[in-house]
Amino acid sequence: MSTLVLVLWLLAVLFYGVGDLVTTVVGTRTDGLEEGQPLTRAIFGEQPSALQFGLFKVGVLLAFYGVFLLLPDDRFRPLVPAAILGVGIGVVVHNIRAIRSVR
Repeated sequence: MSTLVLVLWLLAVLFYGVGDLVTTVVGTRTDGLEEGQPLTRAIFGEQPSALQFGLFKVGVLLAFYGVFLLLPDDRFRPLVPAAILGVGIGVVVHNIRAIRSVR
């Protein structure tokens, strides 16, 4: 695995895994906010526990890592963690804005 791909995976885990987990747990415990994603809300309700949501995140990341490993062309592999990183940054920024809007 190249250094670039390793850095992308680490940042993807940091933002999508940890950052979204922390900001979601804080947000769902803030008056006036609830989980906004329909799939997550359907599975865990409006206020998922940190453990439930964390295990869900681990499962999603492992599934994407499986896709990463199955890609036959190494040129496209960096796109998997890059996409997860992009989503992670987006949801963390969204969650922080939502939390700040009600505080």
